[in-house]
Amino acid sequence: MPGVDIQQIIFDALELTNHAREDHRQIVICESTLLFGNDGVLDSMELVGLLISIEEALLDEGIEVTLSDERAMSQSKSPFRSVTTLTNYIQDSINEPAS
Repeated sequence: MPGVDIQQIIFDALELTNHAREDHRQIVICESTLLFGNDGVLDSMELVGLLISIEEALLDEGIEVTLSDERAMSQSKSPFRSVTTLTNYIQDSINEPAS
């Protein structure tokens, strides 16, 4: 979708996540931020909240995508590892022809 900045949508969702966190637990928001996994800044509940925020923001842009589906969970490398991997995963999901 032209004009939709996926990475900015993720950054905005992370900003919302930061609003619910204490000052000493604020997430540094950048492309290389590790989101989930061994060194990730999010626990599983925060990840779910982040994905919902992203899905809602995309829906506001007219893009319907489900991020926590079987495809995402079955990948050998989680698309939720970092901002970059999540951006790429969302872009791929949007560009995939509907089945």
